[in-house]
Amino acid sequence: MSEASTKSDSINRRFRHIVITIYLVVLAVVVWLFSLQWTGFRDANEARHEYRAVQAAMRAMADVSLERRPVYTVMMVDELPMAQRLDTLRQARSVTDARMAELGNALRDPSCIHCVELLPAWESASRQLADARKNLDALVGKPVRDLSDDELLDGFTRLSDVIPLLSGIADAGSFGVIRENADVQSYLMAARLAALIRAHAGVLPSEFAPALVRHRASTPHELSRIAGTLAKIDQLHQLLIPSIKVLPPSLQSGYATLNREFFGEGLTFIGKLEGDITQPDGVDMTPMQLAERYGGRLVPIDRFRDEALFLANQRIERSQRSHLLLLISSGLFALALTAILLVMTWRFREHVIQPFVDARRFILGVASGNLRMKLPQGSHGSEVAELFSALNVLRENDVKRLHLEQERKRLIGELRSMAETDPLTGLLNRRALEERAQVLLNDKRGTEPLVALIAMDIDHFKSVNDTWGHESGDRALLRLASVCRESVRAEDIVARLGGEEFAIMLRVQTPADARSLADKLRDRLHEEIIDTEEGASFRITSSFGVAHATRDGAADLAELLRVADGLLYQAKKNGRDRVEMQ
Repeated sequence: MSEASTKSDSINRRFRHIVITIYLVVLAVVVWLFSLQWTGFRDANEARHEYRAVQAAMRAMADVSLERRPVYTVMMVDELPMAQRLDTLRQARSVTDARMAELGNALRDPSCIHCVELLPAWESASRQLADARKNLDALVGKPVRDLSDDELLDGFTRLSDVIPLLSGIADAGSFGVIRENADVQSYLMAARLAALIRAHAGVLPSEFAPALVRHRASTPHELSRIAGTLAKIDQLHQLLIPSIKVLPPSLQSGYATLNREFFGEGLTFIGKLEGDITQPDGVDMTPMQLAERYGGRLVPIDRFRDEALFLANQRIERSQRSHLLLLISSGLFALALTAILLVMTWRFREHVIQPFVDARRFILGVASGNLRMKLPQGSHGSEVAELFSALNVLRENDVKRLHLEQERKRLIGELRSMAETDPLTGLLNRRALEERAQVLLNDKRGTEPLVALIAMDIDHFKSVNDTWGHESGDRALLRLASVCRESVRAEDIVARLGGEEFAIMLRVQTPADARSLADKLRDRLHEEIIDTEEGASFRITSSFGVAHATRDGAADLAELLRVADGLLYQAKKNGRDRVEMQ
C-alpha cells in the first residue's frame, strides 16, 4: 500500500472517530434530556395514583361522618317503621363500605409505589369501623331511655375515631402527591383542611345528643367537648384562610359560600344552641331536628373539598400529559438529530474531507515525481487553495479566542461571586459561610482562644411582611444586614443563612466579647426606623443565640450552628428581643 493511500485512510479513520465521538456526546445529552422527561412523567404518574388514594380517603372520612345520621334515625325516630330505619342505615353503611373498598384498591394498586405503606393504617381503620358498628348495633337493640349518656357518647365517639386514621392516610398520600408534583400543593392543602373541618363539624350533633335526648342541660364535661370541637374547627379555619388568596376564582367562590353558610350561619346556629342548652330543661329539639337544621350547612364544605380535589386532579393530569408530550418529543428529537447528523456527516465528508484527501494525494504524487498525476475532477481546486489562505483567518480567530477566554474568566469570576453572595443583602450566603468558616477554624494565627457564632433573626418577620408588605420586609432585611456590617471587624464573617436568619462568626478572647457584640447589634436595631413605600414607618427587633468553642479543640461549624440555633429558639421562647448565651 502506498504512503499516500495510507495517510488518506488515516484521515478518514480519524474523521470517523471524531464523528462517532461527537455523536456519542450529543446522544448522551439527548439521553439525559430523555431521562429527565421520563422522571417527570413517572413522578406525575405516581402522583396520579397517590391522588386516587387521597381522594378516596377524604371522601371516606365524609361517608363515615354521614353514618351518624342514620344511627340517630334508628335509635331516636320512633315515627318511622324500624325496617325503614334499618334499611336507611344499611344503605349508608354500604356507601361507606364501597368507599373503603375503593381506598383499599387504590392502596393495593401496584402502580402506586408508596401506597402499600399505608395499607396497615387502612386495615386498622377498617377494623375500628367494624368494631364501632358492632358496638352501635348493640346500642340500637336497646331503648334509648335505657342507655346512659356515656354509652351514647361512646357509641358515636368510636365511629368518629375512625376518621383520624383515614385523615392520616390522606395526609401521608398528600405529601406523596406533593413530592411528585409540587404544583398541586395549594389545592391539596385546601382539600385536606376542608376534609378535617367536615369531620369535626360532623361530630358536633353527637356531642349535643345526650342532652337533647334527655331534654336536660348539657353537663360541664359535654360543654367542654363541644368547646374543644369548635376550637379545632376555628384553628383549621385560620389555617385555611391564608391559602385562599392563591386559589383560582372558582375555589374562592366556593370558599365564600362555605364561609357564609357554615362558618357564618351554621356556627352561629351552633353557638346559639350551645348557649340555650345550658338551661335546666335543655332545648326543645330532638337530635334528628338538629341534624336536619344543621346538616345542610355542611354541604358547602363537601363541595369546596371536591372542587379542590377536582382541580388538583386536573393539574396532575395536565402535568402527566405535558411530560408525556415532552417524552415523545425527546424521542423524536433524538431520531431527527441522528438523521440530520448522519446527513451532515456524509455531506461534510464528500465536500470537505474527500476533496482535501484527493488534493493531498495529488500533491504527494507530484512531489514524488509522478508527473502523470491528475488533479481530481470537480470544483475542488479553489477549496484546497482556500486552506492556505485560511491560515491568516486562523491567526485572527486565535486572537478572538484569547479575548473570549479572558472574557470567560471574567464571567466565571462574576459567577463565583454571585454564587457566594446573597442577592438581596450582598452578604455571604450559607454556602460561602461554610467555606469561610472552615478557613477560619483551620487558621491557627491570632491570640484569641475562642471562636463564636451568633445566630439571629428578625422577630415576627412574617407579621412585618403581612402588615407592611414584602418590599418593607426586604428593607428590614437590608437594614439588619447594614447594622451587622457596621458592627463587626473586617476579619469577621457575616452571612445570611436564609429568610430572616443571619449569622456572624468571629474569634474572641472570652464569651463575653461575643455577648457584647450581640447586645450591641440588639441595641442598634432599637434605634433603627424603617420607612415604608406608603410613608409609614416601623421598628424591628431581633433575637440572638450565641455559641462558642475553643480553637484548639475540634471546633465544628455544624455543631456551632446547631447550638446557636437552639439558643436562638430559646430566645424566641423566652420572649424575643433578647440574647441567649451558651
